[in-house]
Amino acid sequence: MDLFYSSSEEAKRLAALDSYNILDTLPEQDYEDITQLAAQICQTPVALISLVDGERQWFKAKQGLSFRQTPREESFCAHNLINPTGPLVVEDARTDERFQANPLVTGDPHIVFYAGQPLIDEHNMVLGSLCVIDSQKRQLDAGQLNALRILANQVMTLLTARRKAVQEADLRRQLQTSEARFRSLVEQAPAAICLFVGRSLTIEVANDHMLQMWGKGKTVLGKTLAEAVPELQEQPFLTLLDQVYTSGTPFTGQSVPANLLIDGQLKTAYFDFTYQPVRDANGEVFAVMDLAVDVTEEVLLRQQFEQTRQALQNAVDLSQLGVWQIDLTTNTAHFSQRVVDWVGQDPLTLPAAIAAIDPADLPHFEAAFQQAHVAEFGGRLDVEYRLRNNQTGQVFLLHSIGQTTFDDNGVPLSLYGVSRDITQLRATQADLEAQVSERTQDLLRLNQDLQRSNDNLQQFAFVASHDLQEPLRKIQTFSNALNESLANKLDPTEAHFLERIQVAGGRMSALVKDLLAYSRIATRQQTFGSVSLDEVLLNVMDSLALPIQERKVRLHSDQLGQVTGNESQLYLLLQNLIANAIKFTPADQQPAISISCELLVRDQLPSSCQPTSPAQQFHKITVSDQGIGFDEKHLTRIFAVFQRLHDKKLFPGTGIGLAICQRVIDNHGGWLTARSKPGEGATFYAYLPK
Repeated sequence: MDLFYSSSEEAKRLAALDSYNILDTLPEQDYEDITQLAAQICQTPVALISLVDGERQWFKAKQGLSFRQTPREESFCAHNLINPTGPLVVEDARTDERFQANPLVTGDPHIVFYAGQPLIDEHNMVLGSLCVIDSQKRQLDAGQLNALRILANQVMTLLTARRKAVQEADLRRQLQTSEARFRSLVEQAPAAICLFVGRSLTIEVANDHMLQMWGKGKTVLGKTLAEAVPELQEQPFLTLLDQVYTSGTPFTGQSVPANLLIDGQLKTAYFDFTYQPVRDANGEVFAVMDLAVDVTEEVLLRQQFEQTRQALQNAVDLSQLGVWQIDLTTNTAHFSQRVVDWVGQDPLTLPAAIAAIDPADLPHFEAAFQQAHVAEFGGRLDVEYRLRNNQTGQVFLLHSIGQTTFDDNGVPLSLYGVSRDITQLRATQADLEAQVSERTQDLLRLNQDLQRSNDNLQQFAFVASHDLQEPLRKIQTFSNALNESLANKLDPTEAHFLERIQVAGGRMSALVKDLLAYSRIATRQQTFGSVSLDEVLLNVMDSLALPIQERKVRLHSDQLGQVTGNESQLYLLLQNLIANAIKFTPADQQPAISISCELLVRDQLPSSCQPTSPAQQFHKITVSDQGIGFDEKHLTRIFAVFQRLHDKKLFPGTGIGLAICQRVIDNHGGWLTARSKPGEGATFYAYLPK
């Protein structure tokens, strides 16, 4: 199909088709009527108004066909582009070499017969065809072909009328848009404009901005300026206008104050304005045009800026800062009076200021100064150095900070900044550092004393608890021997006393063992490494095999994996938590314990969890039971030494087990907490840093 037209001719044809703005428009009854009439006249089931663009044929109207477009290469109508002088008639497409393999012939709608009259515009550009189609072989007589031609002309008449209507509508929209844009431009112009005619200065023209500036309405048109704005009579503007009218010389004023009566109040505003004489054909001045801009806001801002600048200068003076600016293109500088006083030379030049720097500090000053010339380093100057006064010899320790400005190519233009005398500050800092060093040494000595005391206390606790076990073992041994030898000889009271001795000895022995275990957990003195919690749990279950078997404990554990910690301490952690769960399950109830471990990032920790380790990942070890539980208001008590919430006769123990757990977790830099309700069991959470 690309051979039907040259590329330039095809571009013209497509441009002509686009000018009708018809493609992909909604169906219109006039076009539908034509296809219906064409189908009736030609006695075919299908009639189409087909428009061919660069990639497809699109049907503006269709009779007897379900789809709206086909690819251009499958289009019969595109063949009308070859010879648009007459209709293209194909009686049997199945035997025509041009069409016999066409998908529209071999498939739906199974075209056999086709007759298409070209749609040709006034420039002989073929836009498409009015065509009729049948799925069986047929012929059209001369009358039918002539009717097809007449109907095609009617299609072009509709298209031409539509294009003209669209173009006229576009033109009207463009004119309306242009007029609206012009009006908007005039109304939004920042300048106020008016025209005074004659020596009386009669107001002939004044835009809204000028009227608003005066605080007047359009009723002032036709009046003299003195009548319309009487408050100007005591001000210089009427005289200036008369001088411009008389001399013919323009006058320009900048930031001129004017007192105007607006909303019943006399207000002061500031204006930039030009009085321009207007001459007639003979060169005589007959009017003066006034162009004015309200600059009140700018003037007030300048006044505020000046006040701010003065306040800033006062602040600089009070802060005893020296201010300077260096032009790097000329190597010249401007210094405030304070810098001049430091150097002791007036006037002060840049070379003289640099020469006053202590020679020992000059190298690193020059290095910082040169680095500030480099845009890649941010152009920042930050340097401390000593400077000697040329007259008195006094040495000042200065801290200078500055910022370089660069052009678009990174060439340094200027360096500006401030300097501060930090002589006294550094002396004070040195004194404080000496005091801090002295106090640090004192603290180190105190810490060493405290460490020795802690070591002595731990040694004492170990020895004391170890030595206590010997007499306790004798008490238990002798009481057991007495019980066996006198079992049948003691009266009930004596037997009861002996039993109480045995129970008290056993409780004391358990307490001493727990105290010994607690004292052995020394903060940050154990070796930490990778520990298999699954192996630790197996060892704990082995050590608790007797109570687990006696109570028929149901213990469920997930794969716990590896954690970071001290293996012996983690053994005590799990041993005490599991033993605690067994102990606080009523005797008539089978203990059920669940253990799990998962890895969390720090952001996933509960807000109440405050580990001392800075680690970003934590192992969360969970131990749950279905025992008697506790009230969470006692949460902080249960982890303290010797704290009990329940009757020791019902639930025996030393009150140290959970304190051992707490100390293990503290040693690891983690966090230990629990959730529970009375009668609903308890769940303990241990967070270990990874």
